[in-house]
Amino acid sequence: MPVPKRSEVPVEYTWDVSHIFRDEAAWNEALQKLNAYPEKIAAMKGRLGESASALLSAFELEDEIEVLGGKLYGYASLSSDVDTADSHFQAMRSKARSALIALGGAAAFFEPELMAIPGEKLEAFYREEPKLETYRRNIEKIRAKAAHILDPASEALLARAGEIAGAPDQIGSMLRNADLKFPPAADSEGKEHELTNGSFVPLLESADRVLRKNAFDAYYGRMGEFRNTVAATLDAQFRQLKFFADARHYGSTLEAALDSTEVPTAVYHNLIEAVHANLDKMYRYVALRRRLLGVDELHMYDVYRPVISSSEQTIPFDEAKETVLKALAVLGEDYTALLQRAFNERWIDRYENVG
Repeated sequence: MPVPKRSEVPVEYTWDVSHIFRDEAAWNEALQKLNAYPEKIAAMKGRLGESASALLSAFELEDEIEVLGGKLYGYASLSSDVDTADSHFQAMRSKARSALIALGGAAAFFEPELMAIPGEKLEAFYREEPKLETYRRNIEKIRAKAAHILDPASEALLARAGEIAGAPDQIGSMLRNADLKFPPAADSEGKEHELTNGSFVPLLESADRVLRKNAFDAYYGRMGEFRNTVAATLDAQFRQLKFFADARHYGSTLEAALDSTEVPTAVYHNLIEAVHANLDKMYRYVALRRRLLGVDELHMYDVYRPVISSSEQTIPFDEAKETVLKALAVLGEDYTALLQRAFNERWIDRYENVG
């Protein structure tokens, strides 16, 4: 079946963003509210070390902004995701992103001021205002990055650069989801199958090797026509990562990327070394897969194909929901009740559509 247009997808199979905002007018009202927050943030400047209550107020204000900003960006992003070629929702997402970046610039003083509070004074704040304990972990993570936090002016500049920094990702998304179309892939009987980003892996799981090869060749053949665009986009991504890593005085982009997850670079390198030291197991697996598939030579289009026929099954969506609910029951009723709401109130978009 051809991939439907968004308008052709039954509404019950689409997500309902009205749970976030009832309509676009409500979203615009919230955007105006968010755009007023820089003034509230400015009122906090120079006051974080003043008292425990002032520091608590700053973190509570940050929470307010994150909740409202998350809803605004979420609504616009989810609306745009269902059809990335829709310029109206692209513009909404861009407005939300710009508002969040402006807030980041306004709050550029926050981390440098937090760093300037002496440790003993901060501990006294915790004793004076117990609610601050909620934010102790956040505060410790920020203060642990002392070597990478800049002066307020530099932080403001980096925050404003955030919108430009997102360009490679946005360009890549537009190319993959809005502009790029793939030719159909024929199976061993000459029947053509529609090839999309969503159908690519399922086609590679087919028992029909001709279909797998044709799907693989068609997909990467089409991508190869844009190799220079893809390479330029990837290069731009590398450059922005290096820019921010250098600006924050990291030794490498790897160190910068891992720092947010508090993972030492040694762990990353050890994982790679462990893989390299055990490649003999991978070679044995590849040889076994080749024999089980009955092919003389294993290609990339053979790696998704299940080697055990009993693993091939199609699970209906509603059955899968019940399985997930049962599996996650150990997390408690609060968790499963929320998940049930997600199912009942259409938080999930089921199917691929054009764009």
